[in-house]
Amino acid sequence: MHGLIFTTWEKYLGERFGGGLLSAYRDTIGEPPSATPLVSRFYDDGVLLEGVAAASRLSGLSPEQLLREYGRYFILNSLTGHLCKYILSGVSSAYDLLLTMRDVHSRLRKTAAGLTPPLFNYEFAPHERSVVLIYDSPRQLCPVLLGAIEGAAERYGEEVVVYEQSCMKRGDPVCRIEATFARGTRSAEQLSEQERANAFEQQAHQNAMRELGQRILTILPTEQAQALTLREVRQTLVQHYRLSPAYQRPAVLLQALRHLQFAGYVAATSGELDDNLTTRRYWRVSTYWER
Repeated sequence: MHGLIFTTWEKYLGERFGGGLLSAYRDTIGEPPSATPLVSRFYDDGVLLEGVAAASRLSGLSPEQLLREYGRYFILNSLTGHLCKYILSGVSSAYDLLLTMRDVHSRLRKTAAGLTPPLFNYEFAPHERSVVLIYDSPRQLCPVLLGAIEGAAERYGEEVVVYEQSCMKRGDPVCRIEATFARGTRSAEQLSEQERANAFEQQAHQNAMRELGQRILTILPTEQAQALTLREVRQTLVQHYRLSPAYQRPAVLLQALRHLQFAGYVAATSGELDDNLTTRRYWRVSTYWER
């Protein structure tokens, strides 16, 4: 599993139950303070499953409730919002986000050996803005998906009705979850002048960062042997495009590359021996139509 899952899981526990339970949780699973999860690493599935069982014992809540709450938290928390900005800024509704998530997970499986984010299929339901998600995984973490659906609706100011047609935890071969979305009650006209100004400014920045990401994708090679360092990415971009100086800064380019990594478009040599921000190399993950 991706390190973002483990990092936000502990973040959820700390915010939901306080530092005391989080410390007890870390003691229970044998996690020293120096070994807290990192978003740049990958972890074994069993670590999370053991952690959920430990958190359930400490909190008194069922694993299913914890996982559902966590699924909602994962979509809404600020760390996910920051690292997954390229994904979230490219969709405008919870419905679209769910349809996008499957493609993101499929790409992420190509960015690192052994990384297996959950895949799910979907069918379009007869109702408008309704979709049936089909989840089939030996992890049986369907409560996370249920919570993520609810979190997606809240993120985009929508309402959702969720109906579990079948569930692996009840002995069914797959989980079939129907989600029907409706627009929220607060329209853009109801925003204050300051809120509209802030939203416009934020959207303008997101659009600029998204355009920067798209330009980075055009100059990255698809072979690891030809991968570029951060300095080479900057040099190649400047050669091909007229970039504002603000978007040539290494920190901004690094942020854009990181967003592309979490969207599954870019892979990197992070985690290798002698890896650092200077030597790390990046390449584009080829999509199915490029094979």
